[in-house]
Amino acid sequence: MANPRETLLAGEDFEGGTFSGLDLSGLELTDKNFRDCRFHQVRLGEAHLGGCTFEDCEFEDCDLTMAKVAGAAFRDVAFRRSKLMGVDWTNVRGMAFTVSFEGCNLSHATFADRKMPKTVFRECRVHEASFAGVDLTKSIFTGTDLRGARFIDTILVEADLSEAVHYDISPQQNRLRKTKFSQDAALALVAQLGVVVPK
Repeated sequence: MANPRETLLAGEDFEGGTFSGLDLSGLELTDKNFRDCRFHQVRLGEAHLGGCTFEDCEFEDCDLTMAKVAGAAFRDVAFRRSKLMGVDWTNVRGMAFTVSFEGCNLSHATFADRKMPKTVFRECRVHEASFAGVDLTKSIFTGTDLRGARFIDTILVEADLSEAVHYDISPQQNRLRKTKFSQDAALALVAQLGVVVPK
């Protein structure tokens, strides 16, 4: 019976596969195609994923800390309870970058200049991440901690941050329209505009 790790390293095209409990940290996994695949408790820290395509895939309880994803493509990919610290998503391939994050640690990640409308961040830790120049139209940040995250020239039109915490967003440096904030955050934004709200 083929070793799952060797099969993954040697193969190029995978469909409907499940990969569980593998340690692929730091390995070269370039130019592979995954469709409708599930990754469970797979370690991919500092792995090189350039040229890979992930379509309709799920990552659960995985570790992709500092994974190299430049040149990879992610279409309809769900990350759940996974570590994605320090991942630079800036140069992922293709216009269709459609991902969702639930219970993930995305601290120190970089999403600069990506188009990510309708992205869901649910119960995530996103400390010190960069969203500079990112299109987050209609995105949702339910229960997400954005402490130290950078929002500059970010499009937050109709985005929902009403249940997010610890964020600092300048109305002068970002595009806000019908953006949902918590009451306290909304008052802080109004104060930045020099408006005094009577108590």
